[in-house]
This record gives sequence, C-alpha cells and structure tokens, in this order.
Amino acid sequence: MIYMVEMDFLHPERLAEWHAWYLAHIRVLLTVPGFRASQRFQAITETPSPYLALHEVASPALFEGPEYRARGGPASTGEWRTLQTNWHRNLLDGIDETQEVPADRFLVVLRDARDAGFPVHAPVAWLRGIGLDGTIGECGIAIIADPAPLAELRDWLDGYWAGRLDAVRTLAEKEEQ
Repeated sequence: MIYMVEMDFLHPERLAEWHAWYLAHIRVLLTVPGFRASQRFQAITETPSPYLALHEVASPALFEGPEYRARGGPASTGEWRTLQTNWHRNLLDGIDETQEVPADRFLVVLRDARDAGFPVHAPVAWLRGIGLDGTIGECGIAIIADPAPLAELRDWLDGYWAGRLDAVRTLAEKEEQ
C-alpha cells in the first residue's frame, strides 16, 4: 500500500533548508519497520499542495505502532509542521510498490477522475483511499515522458466537480530501506 503525503511550503527563503530536512526525515521514516521506500515530487502545474511524497508501507497497522509514533507522523516534524500548509496524509490501497520515476519522466496523479479518460499511452494504477485524512477517494498514478498532451484533459477537469490532475517532477531519487 501507498502512504501519500501532500503539502505546500510558502517560505522560499527556507526552501533549500526544508528540502534537506525532508530528505533526512525520509531516512528516519525508512528506519520504521514497515516503511520500504519513498519518493518525493514537485508539481509542474498549479495545485494547492505542490509537494508530494509517496511512501511504500506494509500495512495500516504500522501507523498505530510505537516505532512510527516515535519517529513519524505530525509530531515528528518539529518547527516545520507550522510552516507546511495544505498538508494531507492518505493511505491508499491497490499497489504495494511504486515504480521509480526517472528524472526525465513525470508522475501524473488523477484524483477522483477515473471517467476523465487518459490521452497518453501509459498504464494507470488506480488506488483507493482507505485511511488517515481521507481526502482521496480514488486516484490513479502513471509515469509519462511528456505532460503536454494532458493540457486538454486538465482544462476538462477544471470544470469537473471532483477531478484534479497533477503532473509532478521528481525531487529526489527513490530512497529504499
């Protein structure tokens, strides 16, 4: 299953420091039994939460365990917690691991928009929201080479009551335990 964390960070003067902290935070999370791998992304299109992390996790039970509570979760973010906005944490079921997204590719996230159609020849893995914040009912993820063909779909989704399309660029290579 996938643990998806989204957020915004509105302090450009501290962005480099925040990115360094976040990568160190991921390394700490990967010491929690059940955390297997993580990737971070930044949106290339306008979105309320332009930073995204996908973590591969073993089960929902790890979020209740003492190891996670000691090293993960909102309490583990220290001063950064108040500087991060539009922060959403969702647990998604449907795949056990994410493909590594190379630096020359893009991850596309389709939120609650299965019927939107996908104009790119790329497999879409559909995930179902099963826990934590519950802000995602269903989302699809795909890896593509060129986000340009998605512009028309994005225009359609802007008028679609529940859909949202985000194309994101890799911030760091996939970190594995």
